[in-house]
Amino acid sequence: MVVFAAQIEGRLRTELERLARRPLSIAEINREIGARAETLGSTRPSYARVRQIVNGVRDAVEIPSWGELLLDVDFRRRSPMDLLPKLGDTWPMAEDAGLKRERRRAG
Repeated sequence: MVVFAAQIEGRLRTELERLARRPLSIAEINREIGARAETLGSTRPSYARVRQIVNGVRDAVEIPSWGELLLDVDFRRRSPMDLLPKLGDTWPMAEDAGLKRERRRAG
Protein backbone atom coordinates (compact mmCIF):
# COMPACT_ATOMS: atom_id res chain seq x y z
CA MET A 1 0.00 0.00 0.00
CA VAL A 2 1.37 3.39 -1.01
CA VAL A 3 0.43 6.45 1.05
CA PHE A 4 0.86 9.85 -0.55
CA ALA A 5 1.27 13.14 1.30
CA ALA A 6 -2.01 14.83 2.12
CA GLN A 7 -3.34 17.92 0.45
CA ILE A 8 -3.15 20.86 2.82
CA GLU A 9 -6.65 22.34 2.78
CA GLY A 10 -9.28 23.80 5.05
CA ARG A 11 -8.49 24.18 8.72
CA LEU A 12 -5.04 22.66 8.28
CA ARG A 13 -4.10 25.22 5.61
CA THR A 14 -5.44 28.09 7.74
CA GLU A 15 -3.40 26.87 10.71
CA LEU A 16 -0.29 26.49 8.55
CA GLU A 17 -0.61 30.07 7.26
CA ARG A 18 -1.12 31.36 10.81
CA LEU A 19 2.00 29.55 12.02
CA ALA A 20 3.98 30.82 9.02
CA ARG A 21 3.50 34.39 10.24
CA ARG A 22 5.17 33.56 13.55
CA PRO A 23 8.97 33.49 14.00
CA LEU A 24 9.20 29.69 13.98
CA SER A 25 11.47 27.52 11.89
CA ILE A 26 9.92 25.57 9.05
CA ALA A 27 10.84 22.33 10.84
CA GLU A 28 8.88 23.44 13.94
CA ILE A 29 5.90 24.37 11.78
CA ASN A 30 6.11 21.04 9.96
CA ARG A 31 6.06 19.10 13.23
CA GLU A 32 3.09 21.10 14.51
CA ILE A 33 1.12 20.70 11.28
CA GLY A 34 1.95 16.98 11.13
CA ALA A 35 0.65 16.46 14.66
CA ARG A 36 -2.47 18.49 13.86
CA ALA A 37 -3.10 16.43 10.71
CA GLU A 38 -2.87 13.21 12.71
CA THR A 39 -5.37 14.45 15.29
CA LEU A 40 -7.74 15.24 12.40
CA GLY A 41 -7.25 11.70 11.09
CA SER A 42 -5.42 12.87 7.98
CA THR A 43 -2.04 11.94 6.48
CA ARG A 44 0.89 14.15 7.48
CA PRO A 45 1.74 16.67 4.72
CA SER A 46 5.21 16.49 3.20
CA TYR A 47 7.97 18.73 4.51
CA ALA A 48 8.57 20.05 0.97
CA ARG A 49 4.96 21.22 0.60
CA VAL A 50 4.93 22.78 4.06
CA ARG A 51 8.15 24.60 3.17
CA GLN A 52 6.63 25.91 -0.10
CA ILE A 53 3.55 27.25 1.63
CA VAL A 54 5.50 28.81 4.52
CA ASN A 55 7.91 30.54 2.15
CA GLY A 56 5.01 31.75 0.02
CA VAL A 57 3.26 33.27 3.03
CA ARG A 58 6.45 34.88 4.31
CA ASP A 59 7.39 36.30 0.90
CA ALA A 60 3.96 37.82 0.22
CA VAL A 61 3.81 41.59 0.21
CA GLU A 62 1.16 42.80 2.60
CA ILE A 63 -0.91 45.55 1.04
CA PRO A 64 -2.91 47.44 3.67
CA SER A 65 -6.68 47.56 3.40
CA TRP A 66 -8.44 50.87 2.83
CA GLY A 67 -9.40 50.97 6.51
CA GLU A 68 -5.85 50.40 7.70
CA LEU A 69 -4.49 52.95 5.25
CA LEU A 70 -7.02 55.66 6.16
CA LEU A 71 -6.45 55.07 9.86
CA ASP A 72 -2.67 55.34 9.38
CA VAL A 73 -3.11 58.62 7.50
CA ASP A 74 -5.50 59.90 10.18
CA PHE A 75 -3.01 59.09 12.95
CA ARG A 76 -0.17 60.52 10.83
CA ARG A 77 1.69 57.21 10.57
CA ARG A 78 1.55 57.55 6.77
CA SER A 79 1.51 60.42 4.36
CA PRO A 80 -1.75 61.25 2.55
CA MET A 81 0.30 60.66 -0.63
CA ASP A 82 0.23 56.93 0.22
CA LEU A 83 -3.44 56.94 -0.80
CA LEU A 84 -2.54 57.52 -4.46
CA PRO A 85 -0.89 54.13 -5.14
CA LYS A 86 -3.82 52.39 -3.45
CA LEU A 87 -6.27 54.39 -5.54
CA GLY A 88 -4.42 53.55 -8.75
CA ASP A 89 -3.90 49.91 -7.73
CA THR A 90 -0.13 50.36 -8.14
CA TRP A 91 1.09 49.59 -4.62
CA PRO A 92 4.92 49.67 -4.73
CA MET A 93 6.89 46.59 -3.79
CA ALA A 94 10.26 46.96 -2.13
CA GLU A 95 13.16 45.59 -4.15
CA ASP A 96 13.97 43.12 -1.40
CA ALA A 97 10.38 42.18 -0.51
CA GLY A 98 10.32 38.87 1.31
CA LEU A 99 14.02 38.95 2.10
CA LYS A 100 13.72 40.83 5.36
CA ARG A 101 12.44 38.47 7.99
CA GLU A 102 12.51 38.42 11.72
CA ARG A 103 15.34 36.42 13.14
CA ARG A 104 14.03 32.99 14.03
CA ARG A 105 14.73 31.18 17.26
CA ALA A 106 17.87 29.11 17.26
CA GLY A 107 17.08 25.36 17.34
